[in-house]
Amino acid sequence: MTRTIFTTAALVLATVIPAQAEQFAVRIDAAYQGANDRLMEAMQITEIDSFSQGDAHYVVLDAPDEAYVEAFFFAIGRDAIELNTLDADWRAPGMDGLSVAQRLDFLRAIHCEFCTS
Repeated sequence: MTRTIFTTAALVLATVIPAQAEQFAVRIDAAYQGANDRLMEAMQITEIDSFSQGDAHYVVLDAPDEAYVEAFFFAIGRDAIELNTLDADWRAPGMDGLSVAQRLDFLRAIHCEFCTS
């Protein structure tokens, strides 16, 4: 009986509480021009920021996992060059006082099967 109650409670929480999104910084082939809001909503992607640093262009996204990021870039027809996770919340109050160059120190490159390089 207790096991049944626990299992039922876990299932209810899993369906009521959405999965925590991860933040990804994706280096891309050209400056990011944004994407269709309906596409982003359907793919569970939220744009946090986009910027250029030297010749490198980035977009910072919230996504459930890297498979969603891959599907998103496929859908918008853009090439991802490098995929990074963030070791700190890009929107955290302390981050807004840092330069883009300083924020890049919080990026951690991860293996990317869909990146072009």
